[in-house]
Parts: sequence; structure tokens; C-alpha cells
Amino acid sequence: MFIIKYLKSIAYILASVLLFSILLGTFSYFNILNNNVIKIFELIAIIISMFIGGFYLGRLSNKKGFLEGIKIGVVMIVILFLFGYLGFNISFSLNLFVFYLLILISSVLGSIIGINKKSSN
Repeated sequence: MFIIKYLKSIAYILASVLLFSILLGTFSYFNILNNNVIKIFELIAIIISMFIGGFYLGRLSNKKGFLEGIKIGVVMIVILFLFGYLGFNISFSLNLFVFYLLILISSVLGSIIGINKKSSN
């Protein structure tokens, strides 16, 4: 049961990233948006996806939602870091650090809001 809620949260994150990727790919294919705007929306899509995953995990938690958000954020950062470093040989930079920090902050905020929505019901 403990691992299942994290796997479901990661599934929500990946499903929302896939949905946003299909949407942005369609916009890019038909030249509705230019490349600079697509890059901004890609960042926003990842932040929203992490927020959704953190929100779901926060609703399942009993207390300390920020810790649950940190856990899921760190798991996703490790997955993305390993994927980028081992798969694409992307070295660590300041831009990547800020990106990972945004991922962590959005998952923490999502889990904090998720646990507060749970307690208000």
C-alpha cells in the first residue's frame, strides 16, 4: 500500500506529461505556436504535472504533506537526472539546477494544497 500511492502519483505525473506532450506536439506540427513559446509551455506543462502528482499524493497522506511532496519530487528528479545524464549525456548546469528546483517546489506545493483540501472535506 505504501509503494502503490507513490506509483499512482508517478502514473498521474506521466499521464499528464503525455497529454501535454501530445497537445504541444500538435501545436508545433501545425505551426500554431513558434518554438520559443513551445519551450515555455513545456516548462509550464512539467510544473503543472508535478503539481498534479503532488496534489494526488497529498490527498492520500495523513500528515506532513510537504514531506510527501519532497519525496515524490526527489524521485522524479533522480529519474530525470539519470535519464538525461545516462541517456543523453547532459551535464549538470545552473539551468538544470533551477529546473529541478522548480520541479521540487511544484510537487511540494501540490502536496501541501492536496493535504489541506483533504482535511477541509
